[in-house]
Amino acid sequence: MINGGSGERNLPSLCVGILNFNQADMTMQLLDQLIQLPEAGWDIQLIVVDNGSADIHELTEWFRINRGCFAETLLVVSSHNLGVDGGRNVIINLSAGETILFLDNDIILPANLDWLNALWQKLESDPNIAIVGPMLVFSDYPEIVQAAGSGLTALGRVGFLHRGVPVEKVPATSVEVVTMPAACWLMRKEAQRAVGLFSDEYYPAQYQDVDYTVRLWLKGWKIVCDRGVRIVHIEHVTTKNIPDHPYERLTARNAMRFREKWADVLPELATLKQQDIYWGPIPRIEERVDGEG
Repeated sequence: MINGGSGERNLPSLCVGILNFNQADMTMQLLDQLIQLPEAGWDIQLIVVDNGSADIHELTEWFRINRGCFAETLLVVSSHNLGVDGGRNVIINLSAGETILFLDNDIILPANLDWLNALWQKLESDPNIAIVGPMLVFSDYPEIVQAAGSGLTALGRVGFLHRGVPVEKVPATSVEVVTMPAACWLMRKEAQRAVGLFSDEYYPAQYQDVDYTVRLWLKGWKIVCDRGVRIVHIEHVTTKNIPDHPYERLTARNAMRFREKWADVLPELATLKQQDIYWGPIPRIEERVDGEG
């Protein structure tokens, strides 16, 4: 574990947590973008968990050079892959403040900080909000929605809302959703304490975020997607390259686990029908928005 800090504490305070697994170059590109946060007055505790990568020399060197840019930096190096759930649980346990920003390392942040200010203000506006996230857009098609939050069917199928439609066709408003991809989550620590850590049932990845939002919902917490905030997400960079865990098989296995676990409450959670879910070509051939599909 490498740690360090500037010693000067400013407000607002935020823990930023990122996982790395054999993607040091991509992770460091995101870390370079995050340096602007303390420069703008944010008090940042930066935690990166490496999930057993083959080589972390360059990542270690980045922390050595840049650790003074943040109030505190922690690079946690695991000898094996803890999975998404295990890695994020390490971040939760080490986080010092009351708010955590989880970021996938394949996120590309906007040049200015309006995105973070908007998410922060939305979280602060309602003490019952557990998580606020942005609208995700495609890296190849930044004008096309990847996910404006997510929904579930009564049988537990997950659908990304407005996937494949032009951003301009989706109102730039904040809406409460059942769940959303965890590529960019601003989470209230109080809500986390109410439900505990991520479940290890979904090791090493897939569905742990959906499971977590269901647990929050059952405790009365809200999940909100601020569709006025747009964040580029490359999508599946790590999960499609996990040794011994083929992506399609892993997704199918964990989808079954999720459905079996929550079968009794899924009808109550359902906001989508099967025909609302779209996983076809991007962008869609038909540029229309059918409800929340």
